[in-house]
Amino acid sequence: MELLGNISLLDQPKHGFLCSRCTKSSVILPCLDWAVEYSKGTIPVISTFHSEIEEAVLDILLKGICPIILVLGRNQYKRIPPKLQTAFDNNRLLIVSVTNHNRINRESALLANRYVCEQSHDITFGFISPDSSLTSLYENVKLSKKTKLLVGI
Repeated sequence: MELLGNISLLDQPKHGFLCSRCTKSSVILPCLDWAVEYSKGTIPVISTFHSEIEEAVLDILLKGICPIILVLGRNQYKRIPPKLQTAFDNNRLLIVSVTNHNRINRESALLANRYVCEQSHDITFGFISPDSSLTSLYENVKLSKKTKLLVGI
């Protein structure tokens, strides 16, 4: 595991956010509304930001003030991506790489999603498609953490 950025964010309670790649159009607005609400807070939001919805959530969070923990299912960035630079410079970003793979694959994405679930104090699932690996994560997490599903399976 490689860490880059504000490591002290790991010591704080964290809001998790995950969403399946395949979604319904009814998922978009609730997820973006969630992001707007949490972007104003001081509690870190942790996610992989892999799916399109997760990426849109990241864009909103970056415009806010909340700290962000980005969990990569690939090796660490060699350079901070431009869209993350301001948050990084302002000490409100931590980038966690959970594997040394050059590219994200199914196994490394699952590893990153599990890390998000383990690290989250509470976790919101924007949407879980029935064939998604998030289904089993959701079932496991909802027994031990405060969870919310924005749009039903």
